[in-house]
Amino acid sequence: MEPTDRDDSPDLKWIDAPPRLLITTLMDCRLFIGTCPTAQTLEAYSNTYQCTVWIPLRCKRWSCRHCADMKVASLARRTHTAQPNRLLTLTVDPSLHADPRAAFDATRRKIPDLIKALRDKFGEVEYLRVTEITAKGWPHYHLLVRSPYLPHAVIQSLWKTLTGAIIVDVRQVKEHFNATLYLIKYLSKLHSLGWTERHCSHSRNFFPPKEPQQDDGLALTDFKVLESHPADLVYHQFRNSELVEIQYGVFTLNPSEDILKLRTDTGDSTIALSKGKAARSSTTF
Repeated sequence: MEPTDRDDSPDLKWIDAPPRLLITTLMDCRLFIGTCPTAQTLEAYSNTYQCTVWIPLRCKRWSCRHCADMKVASLARRTHTAQPNRLLTLTVDPSLHADPRAAFDATRRKIPDLIKALRDKFGEVEYLRVTEITAKGWPHYHLLVRSPYLPHAVIQSLWKTLTGAIIVDVRQVKEHFNATLYLIKYLSKLHSLGWTERHCSHSRNFFPPKEPQQDDGLALTDFKVLESHPADLVYHQFRNSELVEIQYGVFTLNPSEDILKLRTDTGDSTIALSKGKAARSSTTF
């Protein structure tokens, strides 16, 4: 609910106070922080907030459900901007390999060779490769591709020459939103391949250049990486204190109760602080 004394200028809007938790149980701390189970902790001093802050450092493994969800969301956003127009599926022939790991090692390295051959024939071909496994554990690959028309017969012939496998599928993606849904479908199965974390790869120019990251406004100094999970750290050292998320994924203890305000200037979010005030940002750590 907006405060009654807010500034009515069009470039200023108010937001609620940040989430906070009285540290009493370890389970509540873990739920409140909401990061992956094996996260480490970046401890630093924020010159902006004039206090020590803790930032979870995620493991970023596909086998971690939390980190996999974050990866899927990030890839989905970036893939939508890449505007792929084809979905290419490449299989392997199990009879040619000793086991699924051997099939993966032998065939994934052939995908760049396939793309190079297609570029030589048809021009620009950029791709994002996602590995999936069959019910029997054998790998196959889904490629979201941005390219001109690619004949099925040509792809099949090239892939057979490179790997010995003859089953390929290529179909047009008519809407970029559908391409994002394909990606989410394949990645959200959250399978653990066991023998690799390389679920995805992409060509150099598949994604548009990343936009420069905005300054998170924390002005951090005195960095220290701690092996402890942030929930364990605050529970064992600061029990009965109040843990507050002052920015997304940035935690501290017992800040001021002042209402926060977020000032937007020419489309960029900046932190407007007065004594003890803090704002949430979109920066993810």
